[in-house]
Amino acid sequence: MTDVLLLLLSILLVLAATYVPGYAVPRALGGSRLLSLAIAPAVAAGIAGTAALIAPFLGVGWSLLPHLGLALVLVGLAVLLRRWGVRLPGAALEGRLMPPRTVLLAPVWVTLAAALAVVPIAVRARTPGVVLERWDTLYHLSALQRIRETGTASSLDVGSVSSTVGEATAYPAAFHALASLVPGVPVPIVLNGAVLALALVPWVLGSALLARAVFPEVAWAPFAAAIGAAIVPAAPLDEWIHLSAIPNLVGFAALPGALAAVLALWQALLPGPTPTVPTSAQRSEPAVDAAPTTPGWRPALAALAIAGLAALGLGLLHPNVAVMALLLTTVLTAATALRERRRRRLLWLVPVICALPVLLLALTPLAAAVTGFQGGLQVPWWSALGEILLGLLTVWPMALGMILAALWWPGLVRTLWRGPARWVGVAWIVVAVLYLDSAVDSPLGLSTLWYRGQDRLSMPLAMLSVLLIVPGLQVWGRLRGPLDAHGRRPRPSRPVIALLVVLALAAAASSIPTRLDNAAKNLSAEYSGRGRFLQQDELEAWAAADPTMDHSLKVLASPFSGASHMYAIHGQQVYFPVAGMALENQDRALLYALSGSNGEVPAAQVCDLLHEAGVGYVYQEQITYQWSSTFDLVNRADPAIGTVVFETDHSRLIAVDCEGTT
Repeated sequence: MTDVLLLLLSILLVLAATYVPGYAVPRALGGSRLLSLAIAPAVAAGIAGTAALIAPFLGVGWSLLPHLGLALVLVGLAVLLRRWGVRLPGAALEGRLMPPRTVLLAPVWVTLAAALAVVPIAVRARTPGVVLERWDTLYHLSALQRIRETGTASSLDVGSVSSTVGEATAYPAAFHALASLVPGVPVPIVLNGAVLALALVPWVLGSALLARAVFPEVAWAPFAAAIGAAIVPAAPLDEWIHLSAIPNLVGFAALPGALAAVLALWQALLPGPTPTVPTSAQRSEPAVDAAPTTPGWRPALAALAIAGLAALGLGLLHPNVAVMALLLTTVLTAATALRERRRRRLLWLVPVICALPVLLLALTPLAAAVTGFQGGLQVPWWSALGEILLGLLTVWPMALGMILAALWWPGLVRTLWRGPARWVGVAWIVVAVLYLDSAVDSPLGLSTLWYRGQDRLSMPLAMLSVLLIVPGLQVWGRLRGPLDAHGRRPRPSRPVIALLVVLALAAAASSIPTRLDNAAKNLSAEYSGRGRFLQQDELEAWAAADPTMDHSLKVLASPFSGASHMYAIHGQQVYFPVAGMALENQDRALLYALSGSNGEVPAAQVCDLLHEAGVGYVYQEQITYQWSSTFDLVNRADPAIGTVVFETDHSRLIAVDCEGTT
């Protein structure tokens, strides 16, 4: 019960650290409530990531103090700018999210949809502190533990966790900065709570706000998008269990809200009529245009400042999320420029400026660390095309995806056919092409900025598909009959509505068995055919041995073993804390010497190397999560180098004892 309370505390603290400063800054700059709420996660990531970068230079340890300190500075600057007339313009994200009584019990339905996504994960997780069985989880657990030890969450320093000599390397750490603001809670619980909070809330709320900005005349659009975002396969929450690409998925969860804010600001800055917002749930006709407006440079400056801070936040969560945001903004603004090509030719400068960084990264060595990435799941082109067309994307494919595809496919056709939302359909095609490129590992390399990974591109494709559900439902709604004299269609009878609700619930519930099985693959204690970093007997043995162990000494073990997790679980120092270590010459020398400790290498030499490296324990495995010729050298060490602390059917922990060694 205590762990559950700690998990809830972690969720609440992370959400507060995200939404309070992230909302306050655009609000102080004159932004509307909905616009500030939409862009809050991206802005908060920018604040946390920047404050974490600055704090070491000021000699300040990472905590709420620098995070809130920078937020207060930015709020103060925003207030000053407002006094000078620099304020965010009026936008489509004003007023209420939905008119009253648009959908009966709307919050209850959205909560149930979110529960459908979360509960199967919780059932398979068993405990709030369960460690997800994915390589990336080990990195993020160790990164959070390293932040607690060093007091720095800078993106310039966090990467040092992958170096045995503490060499600092750049790694986008805005997520780690936000998560590490939770004090005193065990690291595994903090990680799980932070991901649950930041993968679900910004994604669902941001999708609702994006639908509000794209379809302001459709009163129920936010509700439909929120439901779709909560249950759609390939949501960030699914990606967490699927692959645990945490900074990526948290960034993509913040993307819908950031895109909604950009769209609203773009519409507000364009000279001409500004659409008003429907005030009644019964209104379905196009919004009435207000008087023409001609924004000046001050609103444009304010919009550029807040959009720049949000872009910085997305980049500090993960650069390829910022690249996707730029790509989608390019499509959005290019659609407007094309429509206004005869009257405002200078509008083309905006999509060109947005596209330029994407092209520079794709065509120059600036993104060499990403473009040189090899790997990923390759499938035949017909299989990849089927995944896209049927909504069976690589992250948690399930029958529910095909049902949702029947809703968004008509929406895609409608938006491409006509209307101001045509850019959404074009954006969907662009991302679908990137997905296809990554799935077949195309020589064109269009998806290299996203690691050629279908899983990463599944999330923005799911975001756009959810958005297209709104016009898709409008197309299906035409089956109700022709418009009457007031432009309305006949309202379905109560039995028909009840039947539709039952069918929708049955369709959503049909995904539960698949969700349970998908979650079990990486959360259950055992799953046939899939290896495990950690086994229950090993966890129990470590917990029993931990009070007697010297935490200042390092455990030498393969990073593909459960021993590496003890760094985050028990605070035990380990020599290789993450999978994907950057090995130095002395690391290899130590491993080779250890493997020859059965007589091939003098015992004194082995002990000297262990002592110099600060190693006090050696952990060996008979059953490995992944075999590595380099790290398997640990398993060849002679057990006579020390005394056995514990031993299971598949592993052994040895306390090194070099006294009297010659």
